[in-house]
Amino acid sequence: MTLVLEQQPPAPADELEPARPGGHARKSGRLRAHRLRRTRVALALLGVLLMAAAGVVKFVVLPAADKLPANTNTTNVYQGTARVLLNQAALAPGSTAPLLLSNLPLQIRETVRVLKVNDSAAVVDYRVSDSAAGKALPGMDNRYAVNRTTLAPSTSISGTGLTAIRGLTISFPIPTQPRNYTGWVQDTGRTTPLRFAGTAASVPSPVGTGNAALGFQTYLFVQTTPPAQITDPQELASLPRGLPKSEVPALVGRLHLPASELASLGTAFAKLPNVIPLAYTYSARFTYWVAPNDGVLVDLRATETRAVELPASLLGTAVPIATVSEFVYTDSPATLQARIQEAKNDSSALSLFGTTLPLSALIVGCALLVTAVLLRRPSKVALARGGGRL
Repeated sequence: MTLVLEQQPPAPADELEPARPGGHARKSGRLRAHRLRRTRVALALLGVLLMAAAGVVKFVVLPAADKLPANTNTTNVYQGTARVLLNQAALAPGSTAPLLLSNLPLQIRETVRVLKVNDSAAVVDYRVSDSAAGKALPGMDNRYAVNRTTLAPSTSISGTGLTAIRGLTISFPIPTQPRNYTGWVQDTGRTTPLRFAGTAASVPSPVGTGNAALGFQTYLFVQTTPPAQITDPQELASLPRGLPKSEVPALVGRLHLPASELASLGTAFAKLPNVIPLAYTYSARFTYWVAPNDGVLVDLRATETRAVELPASLLGTAVPIATVSEFVYTDSPATLQARIQEAKNDSSALSLFGTTLPLSALIVGCALLVTAVLLRRPSKVALARGGGRL
């Protein structure tokens, strides 16, 4: 019998040589260390980026949003009653029409439109047009240069036809503080105090039944403007500046003035020139409901009075004659709802950019940086497995 011995192939070299103690463990540890290092760097970089983003949102994005927008073009409609209104047609010679009309439905349309801006200021076109019983009344159109945040007068922007002002005109500052401000009265060219009067979470209902809840707190401001001579050229152009002396008795008779005033006029009549100059005064009382975050004028209640008098330059002292207009008005329901929604939207946006986003980014960024630092410390498990220091 022949025995066949099967020849075995030679063993591989790596099986002939003894294994190097801990070789695979050290290689695996270095791989883990490399991965952790990359993770640590990525977390630290992301943390820094989030913290930087928090600063950008808070100090760049928020200030850009927290100012009068460059595309502002807003129309507010107010409604009420013209308790007294001068009937210009009654001034025509020979007219027997009533000189003063009373209790006419009143609508006032106010438009605020930004014409030009730079980083800090804006040129604003401010227009007011009135109508009583559907008939248009003379309006006013002025341009103001205002700071885009404080809404106070600004000299950092130029424009044509600007009206010089010394107080607030189109609205309240962004944001509004619970303190007194100074307003501007275009009719008289004077300032007027805007006195802080507390807070309110509701406004009088536009239909006159109870109060309407707002869902947020507003600041109350009260403006009480004492009578002062009207100096605005546009307004004076719409009023009679003088009357022939011969027409005065008939006009005075249709005013139904108290006896005391008739006596004063009678005494002065002999001293009057053939054409009697007239002067006019303006007085007002406003109550404003203002959203603190964005200065939006949510609602107002207004009474404006204009009166005619013989000027002091004529007789040495002013002699009142009659009230030629008395307007009482407030927001229309549509304007009130639009202003409430605008205040809510602005509050949400300012809260998002001013608090929520920067605070969230800051917290997450800090957490990522702390995690990156902690990953620098070697774990006992990694050391036990030969991972070495990270």
